[in-house]
Amino acid sequence: MAANVAVGIAQNVLWSWFSVTHYQRLRKPWAAWPGLIVAWIVMAMSLELLDFPPYKFVVDAHSLWHLGTVGPTVWWYSFLIKDAQQDMAGDRLKA
Repeated sequence: MAANVAVGIAQNVLWSWFSVTHYQRLRKPWAAWPGLIVAWIVMAMSLELLDFPPYKFVVDAHSLWHLGTVGPTVWWYSFLIKDAQQDMAGDRLKA
């Protein structure tokens, strides 16, 4: 589990760095989304790491972790679409 947490932290740092540099270059609000998504995932991950017993045998930390990852998934897909549109409209993908 320690290796998973270490890789997750490294990935979160890299995506946060990407988000800051991308936003500084483009000055578009959607360019900051990866950093905000990382913050959301870190908060949701605390449910996974700081486990608590089920409440009334129905809801536990693991189920809330899965619920907490639904929103960022949709948001991430929206970012990927906007980023791809930006790349296609710019000079980066032109031959």
